[in-house]
Amino acid sequence: MRGSTWSRLALAGLLIAPAGAAAQDGPSPVSFTGSVTGVSDYTFRGISQTLEDIAIQGGITAAGPQGLYLGAWGSSLNFGEASHEDRAHTEMDVFGGLKKSVAGVDADLGFVYYGYPGTGATYEYDFIEFALGLSRSFAALSAGVKAAYSPDYFAGSGSGLYTSATVGVPLPSTPLSVAGSVGHQTIDVNSAFGTPDYTDWSAGASLAALGLSFGVTYVDTDVAKTECFGGSNLCAPRIVFSLSRGM
Repeated sequence: MRGSTWSRLALAGLLIAPAGAAAQDGPSPVSFTGSVTGVSDYTFRGISQTLEDIAIQGGITAAGPQGLYLGAWGSSLNFGEASHEDRAHTEMDVFGGLKKSVAGVDADLGFVYYGYPGTGATYEYDFIEFALGLSRSFAALSAGVKAAYSPDYFAGSGSGLYTSATVGVPLPSTPLSVAGSVGHQTIDVNSAFGTPDYTDWSAGASLAALGLSFGVTYVDTDVAKTECFGGSNLCAPRIVFSLSRGM
């Protein structure tokens, strides 16, 4: 699960404005990357955000000097609320932070603001997380750990903490790579969120070809159906297919 348009533009301007000034003296210190993705099911920490339906996603990141970065990301979604007038149709996130490398370890200290524009305020969906991630690349793989804390998590469910570990392995002399992850979400007010504290995990592979990335990922959680938002299948295991293109 995952602010407003003006805040995203204002924050982006902090990085873009210095770039324009620096262009007079040399290459811009700011670089941009982005992507557009289609997925068979948008899952966040193991839970479907689209009632197990497809989603279209896209994002852009500006990387500035000294390891600073700022970006925005969005996705279509569907939580299945009874009211169609003020329900969530879109997630729009703003993120930023600082990346530094020390003794071969990459550190990432940042934030993500998860916004759901047009959604009724009574849902209390919007929230912010502050995160610290550490990762390192070895000869045959990359591995990382991360902790993300929210003082007021999704749907007014109190504080939340998500800890996770990831590993990725590119297959030598091929356009294939495999990756896996495991994470644990704790939630202060479980009844407001809709599940108990839970663990999720995933394993998948991706293929880079023709300027595209094709992915397939197995996603699962340890939440029983009876404890998943009143008896839904949103926490059940699933296979997610994805197709993305970098920009």
